Amino acid sequence: MKKVVLVAVALVMTIALTNPVAAQQVSDQTILTYEVLTSEWADLIGGVLDLTEKEAAGFWPLYEEYGLLKGELWNRRIDVIKIFLGAYKDMSPEMSRILLDQSFNIERQMLELKMEYAQLFDDVLPPNKVTRLFQAENKLETTMMMEIVKDVPLVK
Repeated sequence: MKKVVLVAVALVMTIALTNPVAAQQVSDQTILTYEVLTSEWADLIGGVLDLTEKEAAGFWPLYEEYGLLKGELWNRRIDVIKIFLGAYKDMSPEMSRILLDQSFNIERQMLELKMEYAQLFDDVLPPNKVTRLFQAENKLETTMMMEIVKDVPLVK
């Protein structure tokens, strides 16, 4: 059963990602906000942390690694939203549930990643800076999600 669901998700993702309707439903402001935040993300984090040279030497390579993994999850999150937007008008209850489960899975993986890297950041930063890092990350992610979801209607 799980294999059937995975095949169905893969098929729907392929169809939805090639669907121009999904891209048309995302506002220019949303795209601009996403692009600005993603391109300036590291600078914003660096400005908040006020790192010493020693901290920076340990932090930035680890943060880059973390950012790549987190970016993969963000891309999956955006793919789910694109699928939803592409299938919105005639979405079946089954597809609705598959997309919800995919969203939950991505959120779980994101939390696990953050928890894992919080421990790794503890090795290169004092606890108050690790906490500040994840506070800043949360604010930036919330800002980005608020901009993205404003274009997403509630399921029928």
